[in-house]
Amino acid sequence: MAVNGGNRTARAAKAWALIIGCAGGAPVAAEHVCRAVRAAVGVDGAALSLSTGMDSQSLVYATDEVARRVAELHFSLGEGPAVEAWTFGGASLAPDLDSATASARWPWFAPAAVQAGACAVFAFPLQAGAIRLGTLDLYQAKPGPLSAEQLADALTFAAASLGVMLHAAHPAAGPPEDVRPFDAMEEPRAEVYQAIGMIAVQLGVGLAEAFVRLRAHAFAEGVGVDQIARLVVGRNLRFDPDDPAGTPGAHAEPDL
Repeated sequence: MAVNGGNRTARAAKAWALIIGCAGGAPVAAEHVCRAVRAAVGVDGAALSLSTGMDSQSLVYATDEVARRVAELHFSLGEGPAVEAWTFGGASLAPDLDSATASARWPWFAPAAVQAGACAVFAFPLQAGAIRLGTLDLYQAKPGPLSAEQLADALTFAAASLGVMLHAAHPAAGPPEDVRPFDAMEEPRAEVYQAIGMIAVQLGVGLAEAFVRLRAHAFAEGVGVDQIARLVVGRNLRFDPDDPAGTPGAHAEPDL
């Protein structure tokens, strides 16, 4: 069932209603976004992965074994629509992986994905400005393109995935209570952007890795990403690259 709507706001609101319906009263998680996008777009499966680079990827949720296998193939082979979506920051659409074009483009991934049960794969980056955090990957058992309406829906759910990841302390948690459901579909707050940039400078790492560290610290503290970002921007919390490995790597700024 496609999510209709003449404008972005209406489409996002309807998509979020589907996500909440899938959650069934539980905190919204990656699982609910994946299940909702599968139903809304009309594909056979979906997977959500976080990444700081295609050599560092974490599967958050897959709706089924084929979706999980496709995500694994992207990581192990280093090619495919998800790799392109993450690398170039735009949707990568492969409506027929059994075609000569797909085989020439992805000589290892295309036949392996078809063998796994995915004849079409569509990947969308989870992107916030210059920061790419991972991908939302959809597959179909039969070849065929997405319609314009399906593509618009998929892009909306990619934004939802990003919102859930940004506002949650970890992938299994939902947006904080003070965040309206629709807010998770909007652009991330400027404060989070600023904090990610500051952490990147403090640790000498890329923006994606800085976001991973921000989320890890939020998870360790049991609070939302927004709260930790506020402390960083207010210079009440600093991330230290010299902290022992395995720790959140952050400490309170001393009072001056």
